[in-house]
Amino acid sequence: MKLCDVTDFEDPELLDVVRDLLPERDPVAHAERKVWEFAMCVLYLREAGRLDERTEALAVGAGDERILFWLANRVGRVVATDIYGTGRFSGVEADRSMLEDPAAHAPYPYREDHLEVRWMDGRELDFPDESFDVVFSLSSLEHFGDGRQVARAAREIGRVLRPGGHAFIATECYVRRHPLDRRAVHVALRALALTPWRRRGAWWRAGADVFTWDEIERAIVRPSGLRLVQPFDSHVSPASWANPIDLRPDGGLVPRSGSMWPQVLMRFRGSFFTSVALALEKPG
Repeated sequence: MKLCDVTDFEDPELLDVVRDLLPERDPVAHAERKVWEFAMCVLYLREAGRLDERTEALAVGAGDERILFWLANRVGRVVATDIYGTGRFSGVEADRSMLEDPAAHAPYPYREDHLEVRWMDGRELDFPDESFDVVFSLSSLEHFGDGRQVARAAREIGRVLRPGGHAFIATECYVRRHPLDRRAVHVALRALALTPWRRRGAWWRAGADVFTWDEIERAIVRPSGLRLVQPFDSHVSPASWANPIDLRPDGGLVPRSGSMWPQVLMRFRGSFFTSVALALEKPG
């Protein structure tokens, strides 16, 4: 597993995948961690030999991500699941219209009979054990709730994956965490808060759901029962630190350098984070 880094966008193979997924944009001029997640997933599935008609793939917390349509043109079956029309992303990535007319969300023609979209909570997947060759989830698990809820989703991913199957999870991971950005401090601050708006939630972290590596290991990797195919690489190059993007509580983005690109390293209330790619497999 590794963290997203600006230097990854120097890899010709990754750039080719991004151009194939998003032909309308320049992947070098618009280096972005979300696009990196798509490309890393594709590269892993390609290396695992899963981009063929024999593969049945499940997406958890799928929204209307472009990779769904891309994969529908390359594998035997793709099932996209999400709580469409409900939850905090209702009307955005998880709009209910994705259930009714996925083709309206497609960026290009795709094999419509190869993509199935279903309303489903990722913490309780309505599939038998060992139903899929591939399961993937991109920037979703961090929004599922506390560690216990995330662990539920991770267990479900491991449960529905076939022996010898491959899973890919992208989520958000701290690169450098502010001393106050810790769960115990959040609890103490909420207890001491005098104003009602502070009592309603974790006001320090409101706007960003980010894991430490220990939390990823404890809430995702171990509960899944899956094996990481590579050790954790925590390297972030100086080039990534050149343009941290401030994430405001309302979701707005403010680049430190004045340029929105590259959009790789994020800063929220003193803590820095980026995307992390987890490539996993189920013992066969």
